[in-house]
Amino acid sequence: MKPLVKSAVESALIALLVAACCLWFLISAGASEDDVNGAKMTLLALGLAASLIAHWTYMALALKRDGRPLLGWTVGMVLLFPVVTVVALVLMSARDEESRAV
Repeated sequence: MKPLVKSAVESALIALLVAACCLWFLISAGASEDDVNGAKMTLLALGLAASLIAHWTYMALALKRDGRPLLGWTVGMVLLFPVVTVVALVLMSARDEESRAV
């Protein structure tokens, strides 16, 4: 994979990890039987939103640097979130393997 594409993909995956952590803590905080802390829930929700936006932005950057059409992929990533991200990563990885084999 090109270094610029690899850098964007790594950043996108870190943002996805942060989103997963925020979602985990948000669900566990909301499911607790104790009194729910509104400030904690709000900050976790904002963290989840910010990390998802960062993930989509970095994935769009990686797709652009890989030479793929940006609009269709970005809309697909937002509407079909985990599936299109995985498909894009597999296709970028396959292109990289093909270019090394030749």
